[in-house]
Amino acid sequence: MPWGHLAIGYLVYTVVTRVRGHRAPDGAPTLVLAVATQLPDLVDKPLNWWFDVFDGRGIGHSLLTVTAVCVLVAFVAHRYDRRELAGAFSLGLYSHLLADTWRSLLAGEFGQAAFLLWPLFPTPTYPKDSLFDHVDAWLAHLQTLQSSPATLLTGGFGIQLVLVVVLFGIWALDGFPGVKTLWRLVSRRRQRTVRAPER
Repeated sequence: MPWGHLAIGYLVYTVVTRVRGHRAPDGAPTLVLAVATQLPDLVDKPLNWWFDVFDGRGIGHSLLTVTAVCVLVAFVAHRYDRRELAGAFSLGLYSHLLADTWRSLLAGEFGQAAFLLWPLFPTPTYPKDSLFDHVDAWLAHLQTLQSSPATLLTGGFGIQLVLVVVLFGIWALDGFPGVKTLWRLVSRRRQRTVRAPER
C-alpha cells in the first residue's frame, strides 16, 4: 500500500540523515523522497490496469531501470549542486523495491522477485486486477472491520498500520519536515496566479 512504502522510505531516510548528518531531514528532500517511494507503482500499475503491458510489476520495479534513472538524477543533481535531493530520490526508489521483495527473498522464492531483473528475466504473472478491484477489496475490508474491528491489526494491513503510526511519531519528532516547504510552494503558486496580468 502507498502508506507502507512511504513509511518504510521515510524511516530509512531519517535514520540515514541522522547518522550521517546528525540532524533531522530537510523539507525539500523529504518531499522528493515521498514522491519517489510511490514512483514504481505510479509507472507499473497504470501499465497493468489500463494498457495491459505487464501482468504486475515490470519496468518501474526493475533494478536496471531504477539504477539507470538514479544515475541520471545524480548526474543532474551534481551539476546543479542538489546532491541531497538525488540521495532522497534514490533512497525512495530502492526502499520501494526492498519493501516489495524482502519476504520473497528471505523465503528463497527468487522467482517472485524476478521483476527486479526485467527485461533480462520475464516478470512473474500476478492475478489480473484493476483499479476497481482495489476499490472493491477496500470496501470489503471496511465491511469486515465493522463486524470485527480486531481484524484491523491482523495480517499485512496491521503491519502497515503500525508502520504508519510509528512514521507519524518519528515525523513529528523530526518537526514535520516537508510541510513548510510544501506550503511555501503552494503559496508561491497562488501569488503568481494572483499577480498574473489579465489578457
